[in-house]
Amino acid sequence: MSTFMSALLNTLMGMGTVFCVLIIISLIISLFKYIPSLERKIKNFSVRRKNKAAAEKESEDAPKKVPKRPILEKEEELVDDGELVAVIMAAIVVSSGGAVSADRLVVRSIKRVRNRR
Repeated sequence: MSTFMSALLNTLMGMGTVFCVLIIISLIISLFKYIPSLERKIKNFSVRRKNKAAAEKESEDAPKKVPKRPILEKEEELVDDGELVAVIMAAIVVSSGGAVSADRLVVRSIKRVRNRR
């Protein structure tokens, strides 16, 4: 009978181990419903942390961002906008042969056109 008893004990031990592992797996699966809320909390925490770090970095870098010497840009000779509009409207009235009066013209925007030649 000792052989029978050892076989029975081995069977019960194996079935008990499998049963315990299945219970653990079941508990882990039941915790899956909490994963999306944890992900949102972690994401919000990391976003807040990045924003806080960026704000701190901006506050630290603010005095340092002033250049030591000004950067010179190519200066263009600009004409007063009022004069430019008057010249354009006069050119339109002359080119239309007087068919369009200057009172009804409205210049909404002025864009530079590249030379097409």
